[in-house]
Formats: sequence, C-alpha cells, structure tokens
Amino acid sequence: MTDVGETAAGLPQQPVTIADERVGVNGAIAAALTRGVGSMPALYLTLVFCGTWMVLATWGPLHRIDPYPFGFLLFLNNVVQLVLCAVILVGQRVLGKAADRRAVQTYTNAEAIFAQVADLQAHLDRHDRALGRGASLLESSPHPWIRGHRVQPPPQAVDHAVGVNGRIAAWLTGRLGSMGAFYIAAGTQVVWIGAAELGLQSFDPYPFAFMSFLSTFAQLVFMIVIMVGQKVLSLSGDRRSEQTFLDAEAILHECRRMKARLAAQDLVIDSLADYTSAQVAEHLAQALHQSRMQATSPEPASQQSSGGAALRPWHALPDESREAGLEHARRVGESLAAIGCLTFPAAPTAHGPEPVTAFDDQEAEVLARLEHEYRLSEEEAQAQGGPRQGELTPWEELSAPARAQAVDAVRYLPTVLADIGFQVLRTGPGADGVGEIDFTPDEWATLHQALMAAGVLVALAEGEIDAEEIFAMVQLLREAGLTHPRRLIRELAATSTFDTGLRPGIRYAEYEKKALDAIQAACTLLSRRADDELATFRGFLTKIAGAVADANNEGGFFGRGARGRTPRETAAMESVAVAALLLPKQRGLG
Repeated sequence: MTDVGETAAGLPQQPVTIADERVGVNGAIAAALTRGVGSMPALYLTLVFCGTWMVLATWGPLHRIDPYPFGFLLFLNNVVQLVLCAVILVGQRVLGKAADRRAVQTYTNAEAIFAQVADLQAHLDRHDRALGRGASLLESSPHPWIRGHRVQPPPQAVDHAVGVNGRIAAWLTGRLGSMGAFYIAAGTQVVWIGAAELGLQSFDPYPFAFMSFLSTFAQLVFMIVIMVGQKVLSLSGDRRSEQTFLDAEAILHECRRMKARLAAQDLVIDSLADYTSAQVAEHLAQALHQSRMQATSPEPASQQSSGGAALRPWHALPDESREAGLEHARRVGESLAAIGCLTFPAAPTAHGPEPVTAFDDQEAEVLARLEHEYRLSEEEAQAQGGPRQGELTPWEELSAPARAQAVDAVRYLPTVLADIGFQVLRTGPGADGVGEIDFTPDEWATLHQALMAAGVLVALAEGEIDAEEIFAMVQLLREAGLTHPRRLIRELAATSTFDTGLRPGIRYAEYEKKALDAIQAACTLLSRRADDELATFRGFLTKIAGAVADANNEGGFFGRGARGRTPRETAAMESVAVAALLLPKQRGLG
C-alpha cells in the first residue's frame, strides 16, 4: 500500500487509484499490457489486421499460405486469445486490490468523520448546558451505525472466499490472475511452436492442432475463472455499497441532530439578543454620538464626512437622527470584522490577545471610509424619493482635514466601547492576511484580471481554448475559494466572475501582452500594498497555469503519443512565472 498524505482532519489528501497497484517490474508490465490492449487503437488494429489478412488470403499473395478457412489466422487468434485471458485475469486482480484499498480508505475516512461529528456534538452539548443553565436543550441519540461501524471491518474480496468452493475459487483467481500465469501461458506456446519448428517434437507439427486444443480448453477454464472473479468483485462491491450507504445515512442523521440542536440554541440566543441588543445599541449609539460631538470641528457642509448637520446632544436629536445613530451602532460589529477585529463583553482574562485600545492609521481609515460610504449610499437612496439633503462628498474627494477628522472620530472606538463594557480583540488579518476590504474596487479588479490571464494565456498556447481547460480553471478557483489557507486567495477565488474578456477568434500573440501586463500590474500592486502576500499570489498564478496545461492531452493519434504539457504550454507557463517575478517579459512561444 502506498503512503498517502493526510490532512489535519486525518483524511487522506489523495484517493486510491488503480495506478497505486502498478509497482515493481511485473506491475509495470501488467500496466503496459492492460493499457495497450484495453484501448480503442488495439481494437482498430485487430480489425484492420484480420480484415487485411482475410482479403489477402482470399484474393492476394497469402492465398497459397493460408486459404479459407484461414487456419493459420485462427491459430494466431487462438494464441492471442489465451494470452488475453491471462491479461484480463491480471487486470481483474489489480481491480480487486484497488477496490480493497478503497474500502479501507473509505472506512478510515468514515471513522475520522464520525470522530469529528462526536467532537461537534460534545461542543454543542456544552453550549446547550451553558444556554439552558445546566440542562440540555434537546436530547437525541447518535445513529446506531456509528457504534456498529467500529466493530465491522471494511469489506474485502477475500471475505467471500468461504467454504471449499470459495477457497478453490480464491486460489484459482489468485494464481491465474498473476503475471506468473501470464508468463507461463505465453512462454508455453512460444516454446511449443519453437520445438515443433526445430524438430524437437514431432507429436504436434504445424498447424499445432493439439496445442490449439489445449489453448481452447485453457480459454474455457480461464473464462469460467474470470466469471467467478467477477462474481466475487460484485459481491464485495455490494457490501461496500451497503457500508457506504450506512455511513452516509449516519452522517446525515448526525447533521440533522446538529441542525436541530442549533435551532434550539437559536431560540435561546435570539431571546437573549433581543433582550440585550436594544439596550446595548442605545448605550453605544449615545456613546458614539458623544464621541463625534467631541471630535467635530467646523467644516463646510459639502466637506463633512459624517452627515453635515450640526451636532446636538442625543436627547435633542430628531427621531430620524437617533434612528440613524442606532443603525450605526448596530453596524459596528460588521465594520470591526472588516479589519479583522471582534467585540466581546469586557472580562478580565489571564490569557489570550490583549484588548485593542486604539486603531492604527490603516484600520482607522478603513473604518472611516466604510462609515462614510454607508452614509453616502443612504443619502443617495433618500435622494431618489425627494430632494437631497447634506450632499455628502465621495470619500476620494474629501479634503485632507475632513478625512483626518473622520479617521480621528473612529480611531478611539475601542475606548468608547470600553466605556459601555465591551472590548475589541484582533483576530486578523495578521494570521490570515489581507482581503477585499483592503483594496479599492479597481485594485481588486486588477488582481482578478491576473488570475484569468494566467490560465487563459496557457490555454491559448495550443490555439483555441477548449472546455476542459476552462473547467480545470473554474474547478481550481472554486476549491481555492473554500479551502485555500490565505484570505486573499480565498476571497479572490470566491468572488471571481470568470470573465476572461476575450473576443472570439483571438490568438495567443494578440493576447500575450495584455495578459503579461495584467500579471505584472497585479504583482506590482501587491508588492506595494501587501508584500507578504506576493509569494503566495505568484504561486497561485503558477498553479492556475499548471492546472490549465494539465487539463487534457495534446497531440497524438487515437490517444497514443499524446502529451500532458506541450512545449508551447510550458513556454506560456514560463512567461507567466517571469511576469509574476516582475522581470522583463519574454515575448512569443519560441
């Protein structure tokens, strides 16, 4: 069994494949035989050879050597059929071994999933007791198969070798389905024919009737053994299917249990939230308003960053202004999440991160811009139903003093929250990197264009883009959007619209400069804005290019001689890598 890497959750990174069984010299020979014989070109070659032979033996020069009923051709067919029976048995044995390994892998995966489910259920139980003051909110039992799974081993083909007949069948399939049996079958016929031609045996001269009889008899036995092996594979496959069904049923049952428990917890959390949110929002809105009053300096109405109206005490504000203040208070958590922070009720702790007392310049500017853009969108929405009031200026057009005032107004937001009993803790982006919120829309679009350019350029290297290449790129981006360890790549992949910007009929030479310029622009942007993400971004561009290059085989005839990566695709990948390194671009495919 080959060594398979595992993830942190204990699940293998790579699935078991037939190729895993092709180890050693005999395994390599068996792989070459099954790959060559079990292909459409082999079928075409057989039909052409036999048809040509029969035509030449009927009307051509082979008529004197092998006239109808083509005895020599039938003899050759008999020899080949015996060899093919041995090849089929070898392939069947390889399939059986791979299926057994898949069963073990599926069993191990299911055990790892059940262990994770048990941990989640225990975690939910702790939440239940915390929310329900010591009593579980919802009692339910785990699926009985979870316990039964641990005592029932994964199905194996050998499990069906029971009784005398079963053991005989297992012995036959094990011995005949081996490369040794193949060598004996092929070697016996070669030696027999050679001995007859050299005069070492005169018992069975050409056309070797006795050997043909033995070969036909052996084929009959082999075919029965093949059918026995198919039955064994079918039975073990049925058991694997049953076990997989029970695994899926148990996992679905546990998911439903967790959903029910979460729904019960939601009821408690909603009631607690309704009880506290009104009071917290009111206190926070008043505190934020007081902070803004203290930070406000005279500024022309068109340059004010937060509404333009003269600030008055909270109790003197009109109802709509107080409601706007409450809405602002409710958005604080969402805004803090955008800069990688969370807010919690203040509580002394001996471990964990230190509470934030003030935001740095970048964090404060992001918060100020978010709040300003929200107020601007509110004003635009109100303007659709009546005359505009205040006429806020877009953030980019604010004067430097107005921006500084807006930034200062949010810089000490943690202090304001502390006054009403909350603390701010940083959760990122230090551990997870930057994200979409850290870039302007144009900058984010530049990064997106680089992702598309890396894949499309390689796809165009061999002419037009085909469906397999697009699918490979889409699949990679979808997976990265869910599983990539860096926030930047996750958000880029998840928000990609897969807009290549290509016009019909565009060729590599026309697209090359645009693609490489887009890649260099994106890497230059990251080198200025988030240099620690540049290496990861470059690696992801290379991964996209490689996925497209490996999407299908190019060239060859009937699948023979095709290559996974052509020289042109390799050259395009190198151009992508060079552009990502911000080196002078190499034009053309050579």
